Amino acid sequence: MNKQASIFLTFVILMLTLSGFTQANNVSNNLSAKNAKQYSEQFIIGGQPSENDLIILSKSGIKTVINLRGTDEFDDFDEQAKVEALGMNYIAIPISGASDINKENLALFTAAIKNTEQAFVHCASGNRVGAMFALDARFNHNKSIDEAIVTGKKAGLTSLEATVKKVIKTQ
Repeated sequence: MNKQASIFLTFVILMLTLSGFTQANNVSNNLSAKNAKQYSEQFIIGGQPSENDLIILSKSGIKTVINLRGTDEFDDFDEQAKVEALGMNYIAIPISGASDINKENLALFTAAIKNTEQAFVHCASGNRVGAMFALDARFNHNKSIDEAIVTGKKAGLTSLEATVKKVIKTQ
């Protein structure tokens, strides 16, 4: 292959890669869920999705919805039924408050995120999502406490920061 063809092919591959990332970012921008954003190539994160958000997520290739809300916290519609009707997997890890930010729920969270499928991870606002990603960073990826907190904040951690630090320091 000559140099000009090689440069052109590299350019085309780069453009296709960038358009895929832009498309993923556009998905999160089209959601009504509070604080929705593209956290990584694998995860879109945020608050409670609407039924329309679930349709958008399904059409965009999301395979799994991970719900971190408490069991009796949301009843506007049957989220699990809607997710499954759209052909996605549904995983619930009920985290009702600070006392549920713990290593037991981290183990469930770790199992839920360890595959390579694209997923939408949510709670009401993203705070519990950030807490779990912070614990994941510390205990599963050997990040320092400070690095784990930065990771958590990137994923939505706010008022549960002190709880996360306490769990990290007591383990």
